[in-house]
Amino acid sequence: MKHCPNPECAGLERDGVVPEFRDEIARCLDCDTPLLAGMAIPSSSDEADLEFVDWRTVFIAGSAAQGRLVGNSIEAEGIPVYVKGEALQGAVGELPATVVQVEVQAPVERFDEAREIAIWFEGQDVLPSFDPDPDPDRRSDEG
Repeated sequence: MKHCPNPECAGLERDGVVPEFRDEIARCLDCDTPLLAGMAIPSSSDEADLEFVDWRTVFIAGSAAQGRLVGNSIEAEGIPVYVKGEALQGAVGELPATVVQVEVQAPVERFDEAREIAIWFEGQDVLPSFDPDPDPDRRSDEG
């Protein structure tokens, strides 16, 4: 692997990352600068753009489907979620039961909001009930 060392390379400006090339290429295809051996080392400014999120479990699901349902409901409120373990459902019977547990996780900063939605799925009346047809007269007209 080789990379272009030119800080003004058109490829860097266009793509936002240092252009990298296969070993058999000698010059940068964007700026014609001789390439250096090795992969490009990310600058410290690239690391500053990384966002690390502290996740907390808001719901332990009985299945991947239930975990995804709860996760989608939380996401619908604009809260990011991670459904931990949903991809392991295919290994049921091969892995210990504790490994296949499906957890819905949310950022610690939004834990209370996400937990309130998750509690509704546990049968608690924390959220108002949802009536898909709030007009009772409309239902009687259809019959």
